Amino acid sequence: MNTMTKKWTLLMLAVLTLVMSIFVPLNKASAATTYNNTNRANLYASVSSNGRLSASLSVLGIKGITTKIEVSLYVEKRILGLFWSRVDIGCDDNVWEDSTTNYYYNNTFSCDLSSTGTYRVTVTYTVSGTGGASDVITKTDTVTY
Repeated sequence: MNTMTKKWTLLMLAVLTLVMSIFVPLNKASAATTYNNTNRANLYASVSSNGRLSASLSVLGIKGITTKIEVSLYVEKRILGLFWSRVDIGCDDNVWEDSTTNYYYNNTFSCDLSSTGTYRVTVTYTVSGTGGASDVITKTDTVTY
């Protein structure tokens, strides 16, 4: 290949890379999940130095559309680095449940951890309303104590 052909090939590869870096993220952004009755749902977990686990829960429904938000939360501990085992959080079946008929939900769940390790908090929000089928949204967060 002569020098001009090499430069032209490199220029075309650079342009192709630039074009792909612009359009691929736009395509991924449009594939974001949309819900019938929910604007957003979040979970943020943390643990204090004395082993108090706190999970901040929030859901923002759609005013005039969202009619009920149900919350189900459980905590697991990593065992042998491979498996997750359900933690006793003092609730029936070790699942904490809550609900509201507001279009928004904000609450904090807390419990004391009995030993150090890696813990995973899983929350499932079921958001019902007139916008269509109920949204079932599962969020997880991991913390280390």
